[in-house]
Amino acid sequence: MDPTPAPPAPKRSLAPLLVVVVFALLAAGAFFAWREFMQPRGPVEAVAAPDAGPPAEADAGPALSLEDGDALLKKLAGDWSADALFRTWLEGPVVRQLAAAAQLVADGQSPKPALPFLSLSGAFEVREEQAPRPAHRPKPGKHQPAPRPPPRAFTSPRSWARYDAITRAFTSVNAAAAGDAWAKLRPYFDAAFSEIGKPGQRFDDVLTAALRRLVAVELPGGEVELQPKGALYLYADPKLEALSPAEKQLLRMGPANGRAVQAQLRAFAEHAQLDLAR
Repeated sequence: MDPTPAPPAPKRSLAPLLVVVVFALLAAGAFFAWREFMQPRGPVEAVAAPDAGPPAEADAGPALSLEDGDALLKKLAGDWSADALFRTWLEGPVVRQLAAAAQLVADGQSPKPALPFLSLSGAFEVREEQAPRPAHRPKPGKHQPAPRPPPRAFTSPRSWARYDAITRAFTSVNAAAAGDAWAKLRPYFDAAFSEIGKPGQRFDDVLTAALRRLVAVELPGGEVELQPKGALYLYADPKLEALSPAEKQLLRMGPANGRAVQAQLRAFAEHAQLDLAR
């Protein structure tokens, strides 16, 4: 979804990514291919062992409809924000999409495959700063100036500004109301989790891991220097380059937008009674 200098990407136009929207962290699920995830499993035929008698009836209660979950989410979220962009995020199979996105973030991966409804306009831009020519004492008989070092590259503030509308939509959400509504929404996300969940994996554990990963990112205070590498850009700071794709998403949003997102996630976690302390 979004261009970024951090993960290898073309200099002129990188595919936009977005890891963080409030609902992308309202759910969790196991990490499967998106195509497989979006196709609900059909009923599995039970094969009884010879002379085993009829299979025992499962006492799991009626299965929840994820379509009903989508409708409930849209109804509840209608009171959380009046932002027009935010309301467009509520269309489609939102429960499955957001469950997959949360799992990807928890695993440190980009949520791009799970969030087709998010897009970003404009190209990634870099600001270059010409380094001063070093002092040079020519050898006797030679008067050629010292070669100028290559310019330093920084993420342009215009690249960060592309995230302003998404950040406004995200922070317009009443985080307290969203967190308080989590108890009503959890059963539907549990149902999505049951379709793809790994054995022994708990839904809330994945959700909490996703939140922890994002709020723990230490965002730089100013411009971020980049390191050209062929047709790609990497972060010049090894600590930033070593971050996961999910964590780098906050860097791509810029310091101000990233911190606003982190504050919103913490507020949601508090009201949803999710413990972010390690």
